[in-house]
Amino acid sequence: MAEQGSEEKTEEPTSRRLSQARERGEMPRSPDFGGAVEVLVVCGLVFLIGKDIFDEIAEILRQSLSFSRIEIENTEDLSALAGRRLVEGIWAIKWIFLTTIVIAVLASILNGGFNFSSQAAAPKLSKLNPLTGLNRIFGAQAWIGLLRNLIKFVVIAAVVVGVLYSKRLEMVALSRDALEPMIAAGATLAFLVFTLVSVAVAALAILDVPYQRWNYLRRLRMTKQEVRDEMKDIEGRPEVKAQIRRKQRELSRGKMLEKVRDADVVIVNPAEFAVALEYDEARNPVPILLAKGRGEIAAAIKEQAKRAGVPLVSSPPLARAIYFTTELDREVPEGLYRAVAAVLAYVFRLSAPTPGLEIPDVPQAKLPPELTFDEDGNSLARSRE
Repeated sequence: MAEQGSEEKTEEPTSRRLSQARERGEMPRSPDFGGAVEVLVVCGLVFLIGKDIFDEIAEILRQSLSFSRIEIENTEDLSALAGRRLVEGIWAIKWIFLTTIVIAVLASILNGGFNFSSQAAAPKLSKLNPLTGLNRIFGAQAWIGLLRNLIKFVVIAAVVVGVLYSKRLEMVALSRDALEPMIAAGATLAFLVFTLVSVAVAALAILDVPYQRWNYLRRLRMTKQEVRDEMKDIEGRPEVKAQIRRKQRELSRGKMLEKVRDADVVIVNPAEFAVALEYDEARNPVPILLAKGRGEIAAAIKEQAKRAGVPLVSSPPLARAIYFTTELDREVPEGLYRAVAAVLAYVFRLSAPTPGLEIPDVPQAKLPPELTFDEDGNSLARSRE
């Protein structure tokens, strides 16, 4: 137990571990990415259409502060007038509002995607534990967060000081200008500072995204023993094993039945067995087994052969011999060449008037004693001995 507790977490988290973390509400998100991108995009939008928005809002304010005698006398209409002015103000900034919503959604997708966790939303009594709270305050993550905030503060301060220092002469000259030009120049300077600060914060946030992803995966790393235990837990469940085997059988059976359409002949034992053979002398001088089965699978092979117009040939000893000695997509054994060749020659000489028609008169299969089997796969030659 001591060795397991001290074992290093060197393995990358499995998909199940990542899924469990998402269920707990743990996501590799940068806390500053979304807000920084939104502010940066809004700055760009204000730079493009800010003058139009400013003029429109100024006109709304001018109209809001100007009242005619009729409006003053009809005080009951003032509330409706205030409502109209409010709607006009919201409509003036509609592009900023809509852009903010779209960018918030896109930034959330880029920053880890959407994830609703009922476990994260549920109240946790552990959060009321003072020891847990102290660990959050003085833990490693808290110190990393403090360092990140200090870096952000230093960068923002450097940008603000740099811009103000470069514009110091212009700021001194503003004090001698008239009020209106001074306000316009001050607003331009404030917008420049705000934009550069937004660019700096966005750059830090973009750099923070891969760090958060790396730190998230590092925290979820597993020991080799944890990976082995998880695999045992998943594969050890009987229902999971049964489901995997069922899916595998369904996939292999579906692919195998599709190959029956390419067969030249299906040799059957009417009671139970069916094998589908393909013979293409240009590609392979030896017949290839495309499909085989017994019981329900044999019935499905025969049904597929009938639909595809593949001849059905009844030869129980040969069908059993091929079934028990040949794997799928493999050549038939050398000892069965003569019997298989006789069946193929018989099929090629005939032209069945009806697709899938069973052919009753078939050459008798002459098989080596060691390749004769009963329906359970037991060699008849050994049973005679």
